Amino acid sequence: MKKFFVFAVVALLLGLSGAALAADEPLVINQEKHEIIMQAEVNGKYFDSPTRHGVVYLTGSNGEKSVLRGLTSEKTFHDALLKIGATPGNNVTLDDMKAGPTGGATPAGSKLNVFVTWAGAEREYPFTDIIKASEERPDDYHFGGNLPAANKANTGCVLCLDSCAVGITSNASYPTGTTQNNVVEFYGDSKVLPPDGTRVSVIFRLAE
Repeated sequence: MKKFFVFAVVALLLGLSGAALAADEPLVINQEKHEIIMQAEVNGKYFDSPTRHGVVYLTGSNGEKSVLRGLTSEKTFHDALLKIGATPGNNVTLDDMKAGPTGGATPAGSKLNVFVTWAGAEREYPFTDIIKASEERPDDYHFGGNLPAANKANTGCVLCLDSCAVGITSNASYPTGTTQNNVVEFYGDSKVLPPDGTRVSVIFRLAE
């Protein structure tokens, strides 16, 4: 009976998702799966107010301007992406952020598939599913890099909803200038996300 109990516990643990096992750690790196799991919290303010920030480290200067408050610094996150084999683009400049409504730049680094899940969630939701955009486009997240700019600005930007010269990752589907020129507005989707303050797991996987 004792052996059966131990076997059952082990089987249960093996059956849990990586996000569930990582729930007590701010950041978990799985080099074998080329995956990072970052813990974050829902910021319900952006169910009703627009923002261009998807995930920002909570102590950064933009920590209260994002749909999700990250619990790991953008600098640590940058290094974690290197550890799973991602390559930074480092091609978007601050001057690019001044682009007009068309002709902006996009990040050229490794492509990432990004998901969000939480306790009681039915599945891992693609990041796009937790965001409402006034102009919806397929997500195209890339490892922008931008570590020197991140070190200088200390905004805490982990994931930007449009292309960015400071965010460690950003969405190439929306070039620089998209939000600066009010072309598109982004909101957290309250019909998908759990309530304000809920802990969630953000999963970054290196695309094949």
